[in-house]
Amino acid sequence: MLAMGILVACLVGVAAWMGSRRAARATGGEEGLEGGHRRAVDGAVPRERDVARADVVQPEMAPLEAAANAVTPRLWRLAFAVPAPSATAVTSATDVTADAGERERIMAALTADDLDLQSLPRRPTLLPQLMQAVNDPSAASERISRMIAHDPVLTADVLRLANSSLYRTSPAPIETIHRALVVCGVDALRGMLATALLSPVFKATRGNFPRFPRLLWERTEGAVRAAESYALQSQSPDRFEAQLLVLLRALGPLAVYTTALEVYKRSPALAPNPALCAELVGAMGPAMSLRIARDWQMSERLLGVLEGGTREPLAYALHLGEFLSTLALLEAHQVIAPEQRDELVAQAGVSGWAGGPAMAS
Repeated sequence: MLAMGILVACLVGVAAWMGSRRAARATGGEEGLEGGHRRAVDGAVPRERDVARADVVQPEMAPLEAAANAVTPRLWRLAFAVPAPSATAVTSATDVTADAGERERIMAALTADDLDLQSLPRRPTLLPQLMQAVNDPSAASERISRMIAHDPVLTADVLRLANSSLYRTSPAPIETIHRALVVCGVDALRGMLATALLSPVFKATRGNFPRFPRLLWERTEGAVRAAESYALQSQSPDRFEAQLLVLLRALGPLAVYTTALEVYKRSPALAPNPALCAELVGAMGPAMSLRIARDWQMSERLLGVLEGGTREPLAYALHLGEFLSTLALLEAHQVIAPEQRDELVAQAGVSGWAGGPAMAS
C-alpha cells in the first residue's frame, strides 16, 4: 500500500536523526563523546518512565502539535468525501447550518453526564491482563503466551501481524506464538497483541461513510509504527505505552462517528451530513478518547497524556506518530503534493528526519 510505503520510507530516517541528536548532545555534554557512546552501546535507560534519556534532545512539542492540528482536519474531510473548503466554502457552511438540529442532538449525546456506554467501544476482555503483564516484565512473555493461547482468533490475528512486513525479520514464516516471541521479542509482541485486540472495533460499516473507519484504522496502524519507532530510537522504555496511546486516541473519533450515525437514524428523511460529521469528529474526538480511556480505567499517566499539556516524550511520540501517518495518507490520496509535505514537516520541526530523501523515496 502506497501510504504505508511512504510512512516506512519516512521511518528509515528516524535512526539516523535520533543518532545525530544523541551524538551532538554527547559531544557537548559533561561526559563527552566517549561517555555518550558508552551509554548508547549499553542501552541504559532511566528508571523514571516519564523522564527522557539524558543524551536525547527532544524537539519542541508546540510546532508539532500546530502542524498536526493543521493537517488532521484534511484527513477527516477525505474520509467523509467533503470537498476542499476553498472550492465549496459557501455550500459546506449552508449544509452544516441546515443540520443545526442534528448537530445539537449529537453534541448533547456526546457530552451527556449519563452517556450511553453502549455507544462507546467496549474494552477488550484481555486488556487488563495485558496491562498487568506489561507491568511485570519478569513474567510478561509467559502471561502473554497464555493469554493468546486461550483465544484461537486472537492467536491467528497475532500471527498474521507477526508475519507482516512490519514485524517479520526472517525468511521463514512464524507459525507459533513461541516463535513470534523468539523472532520479534516481547516488546513487539505486546504491540501486536494490543493491535489485534482493538482492530475488530474499527471494522467498516456497510452503510454511511465506510471509508472513514478504514482510513482511521490505516492512520492508526501507521501512527503505531511511527510512535513505536520514535520510542525505540530515543531508547525510551515506553514503546508499548506509545502504541496503546495511539490506539486509544483513535477510539474517540470512532465513537463520535458511531454516535452521529445513531442520531441520524432517528430522522430517516435526513441523510447524514458529511461536512458535519467531519467537523464533529475533529472537534469532539480527543475528548471522547479521554472519556473512553477513563471508562477503561487506564493509568493516570496515559490519561494525563490524553488530557494534553504534558511535554514528556510519550506525548511527543503520540503526536509524531499521528502527524506522520496522516501526512502519508494525504500524500497517497493526492490531497497534498510532496513539496507541501516537505513544508509541513519543516513547520513541525521534524524535517531533519521526516522530510527529504527518506520520506520521498
